[in-house]
Amino acid sequence: MQINVFNDWFSLGHLVLGLLTPVSLLFFLGFLLYELVEFMYKKPKGKEKVEDFLGDLFEFMFGAGFSTLFLSAVGFPKLF
Repeated sequence: MQINVFNDWFSLGHLVLGLLTPVSLLFFLGFLLYELVEFMYKKPKGKEKVEDFLGDLFEFMFGAGFSTLFLSAVGFPKLF
């Protein structure tokens, strides 16, 4: 299976929310809840494919991982 990554303008929003996640876990919980509801709503109508859903999660996790590595590299104290 090939996932669709950075395939639309909303992808930048997923990345930005991922970048903000080390600041507050509420960004993670809000994003995850939104994506699950969106997928459950759009999947039966054929508007959302599994590949797109996984791509959205990857974009978010990429941002979260990048910001976590960056903050630890510059010596920022652990938040959680």
